[in-house]
Amino acid sequence: MATAETPAGHGDEQQLAEFGYKQELPRVLQLWTNWAVGFAFISPIVGLYTIVALGATTAGSPWVWSLPVVISGQFLVALVYARLSARWPIAGGIYQWSRRILGPAFGWWAGWAYIWALIVVLSTTAYAGGGFFGQLVGINNQSTLTHLLLALAVMGMFTAVNAVGLWVLRYTVNIGIACELVASVGIGLALVLVFRRQSFSILVHVPKLATPGPYLPAFLGAVAFTGWAFLGFDACGGLSEETKDASRQVPRATLLSITSVGAVMMLSALGLTLATRNPAAVQAGRVADPVASAVMGAFGSWAQKPFLAVVVIGFVACGIAEQATLVRVLYSFSRDGMLPLSRVWRTVAKRNETPVYAVLLSGVLASLAFVYAKVLAVLVDFATGAYYIAFLFPIVAIVIKWARSGGRPVLTRRTQVIATAALVWLIFELVNISWPRQTSLPWYENWAVPVGGGALAILGAVYFVLRKPHRNFGVAGGVLTDPQPALAVEVAAPIQAEPQES
Repeated sequence: MATAETPAGHGDEQQLAEFGYKQELPRVLQLWTNWAVGFAFISPIVGLYTIVALGATTAGSPWVWSLPVVISGQFLVALVYARLSARWPIAGGIYQWSRRILGPAFGWWAGWAYIWALIVVLSTTAYAGGGFFGQLVGINNQSTLTHLLLALAVMGMFTAVNAVGLWVLRYTVNIGIACELVASVGIGLALVLVFRRQSFSILVHVPKLATPGPYLPAFLGAVAFTGWAFLGFDACGGLSEETKDASRQVPRATLLSITSVGAVMMLSALGLTLATRNPAAVQAGRVADPVASAVMGAFGSWAQKPFLAVVVIGFVACGIAEQATLVRVLYSFSRDGMLPLSRVWRTVAKRNETPVYAVLLSGVLASLAFVYAKVLAVLVDFATGAYYIAFLFPIVAIVIKWARSGGRPVLTRRTQVIATAALVWLIFELVNISWPRQTSLPWYENWAVPVGGGALAILGAVYFVLRKPHRNFGVAGGVLTDPQPALAVEVAAPIQAEPQES
């Protein structure tokens, strides 16, 4: 406990020093802002605006039930991540947890996959947000070049905020989620209670599919797209070194972020589906923007600009949170000497206590990924698949650790069961996402996840073999053997309730 002689945050800095690192990032965030970053990353507006049309054209109105399926699976992952963030509250999240369970070599691959997953997700958000930004400023007929320029402009917004520093970032994200909550909850309730046009029965009525056959494959396709909507709760762990009392607050923020977004997104999805004038036209793909169509049909054309403004704000807040997470992973990865020019990327500017060079690198790499944005559905598939691969690393590490122990529980039985169930879910969803469904596309786009993932794996293997970056760990910084209790005790320990203030 902090005393008059021991300032708040001293325990956090001491704990970080025991892990082998010096406190360089400003530790100023409370539970609310850590949760806000996770909420903004997952983002109900960005998630729904990206997947509504894809889900509806794939499985019709019952696509909304793919949301609780994905929420349930991802909540298993979030439970494990909450325990790991309590055990190791270090910037880098997935990379750090994987490395400390199975060693630097395994950790390097986890970090490599995590970085590229974040790059592609950030690129997807900027590319999709660029289209809405163009509509907001009056550019409705967008050529490919115009769309790319708009995406670069949106990426510039993300990068500018992250480069200025954490102080601007947290206020921007808070404003963004305030707009999202008002819009998502308010519009969702209004569409369900006041502007409902369809019977609740359409939510359970199996529609006639364009391609005759059983409904289950179509619904699984909707589950694959919905996987995109629940990425980002790991961002809370990424900001651990900037959060006060991180061992307690970050796990809470992680679980709160996915549950709150899940509830808001389910309400909004039901509202949009029930307020749709012509569900058959949406399913047939004849409605280019089913979200705007439902909202404008309910509130009138006057709401178009205000609604677009809220959507753009949501995309900007989401992109800022995504890039902030990516920057922390680049910083943590480079701090251990795991990347080329690590000395540059781990440098923290004294003026604003921000790894500015890592911010610029993240913006450049995500902008280069726009070349894969020819088809938004392909980019969503690739981004989602890459992220689920990254999700797997710490879960796989826990299971391998348990197997190597000769059957002795690495975690308590309850947490081990949760980790095993999370592993099954992630493998299922990764296969589901990777499965080729758009036969009209070229093979390299239809197999976007294995092709893109394979290319990044080959690139990583070349660097790993030639440079052996995992050997830098312990030389550049960090310690692997922690002076903390064993993993089995710490990860399984329940998150204690916050003491009441007297």
